[in-house]
Amino acid sequence: MNAKIKMATSLAPTVQLNLTQTESYTTTLFPETIVSDNLWKYLGIIILVLGTLGHTLSITVMVASKTMRVQSSTIYLIAMSIAGILTLYTGLLRYFIFIGINGWTDDLRNLSHAGCKLHFMLTYASLQYFAWMQATVACDRLISVLSPHTYMLSCKWKIALIVALIELTLVVSLNVAVLVSVGHNDEGYCIPTAIDFWFDVWGYIDLVSFSLLPAFIMIICNSVILVILKKSKMRTSSSSNVARSLTVMLMALNVLFLITTLPISVIFFLNWGTFGERHYAITELCWTIFSLLQYAGSAGTFFVYCFTGSKFREELFALPTTLCGFKSIKVAAQSRKSSAVSNKSRAMLTEPKNTNTCKNYRSLSITDETDA
Repeated sequence: MNAKIKMATSLAPTVQLNLTQTESYTTTLFPETIVSDNLWKYLGIIILVLGTLGHTLSITVMVASKTMRVQSSTIYLIAMSIAGILTLYTGLLRYFIFIGINGWTDDLRNLSHAGCKLHFMLTYASLQYFAWMQATVACDRLISVLSPHTYMLSCKWKIALIVALIELTLVVSLNVAVLVSVGHNDEGYCIPTAIDFWFDVWGYIDLVSFSLLPAFIMIICNSVILVILKKSKMRTSSSSNVARSLTVMLMALNVLFLITTLPISVIFFLNWGTFGERHYAITELCWTIFSLLQYAGSAGTFFVYCFTGSKFREELFALPTTLCGFKSIKVAAQSRKSSAVSNKSRAMLTEPKNTNTCKNYRSLSITDETDA
């Protein structure tokens, strides 16, 4: 089998394994292969559960908080959490079932030709969109530090929503190339069909769009923010402390992004050797570790919020009260409405029938004003 095709049907980080059962099980199982499979099985499910809970809580806190939900950065963070959930369920869940549970058999991408293409595209698009949302948040923080007055006066959440939708459109458009370059081979396995394009062109496009360019933007923005905050004489004010807390939290997210995305982006270009040899098994183990590290980075944003964002912690601890408050307000409003209707009905029933029309009108008007 051609070396590139063998790699495409093996364990390359963004391509799936599509070996026949004979190829899989007639090969020597090195200790590294066994460790790799167990990592997907046991560590994968932990990351999946924690990531799902974390992203769900993050979205709930940001939507419930009156102060956070009107900020532009919150729109980006919500979009990032949604992309993070999609990343976990298109990438990590597939590997957990395919490798950890089924032992390299029954891959969901092999079920249909359309499903193969769609799943490939969603996997890439969700990862790239997650990365670009983090870069966008860094740019948003930089604008808020450079021009805080203009930033506060603008309809920032509306602008943020438009920006998030534009970036989503661009990411999806970029990944149309995935749709036309993957499909089922003659044996029914979902693999890249345009091998030369996939490894000679798309691999570098994905490296730049997923890791290098977003990381470069984050480093530049955060460096400028650090310099400005260091020189600022207003750092002791309350509003400045809140802004600084948010900036620290977002910078921690950027560091997490760099640590968790660069290794998996680089290993894709390494020489994996020949399938069935010890060198290949070692590289496979490295790929598994870096892949899980990437998914852990996608799942770990909630914990970064908690550890580094004092404002987020306050809103998280106040979440039960906030949610109960929403319910109480709704119940109280319904109760007042029912009471007002009841009072008006009683007033109309007790009013004398032969009373002057003007008096009736005046009585009803007074009742309406009281209810209001």
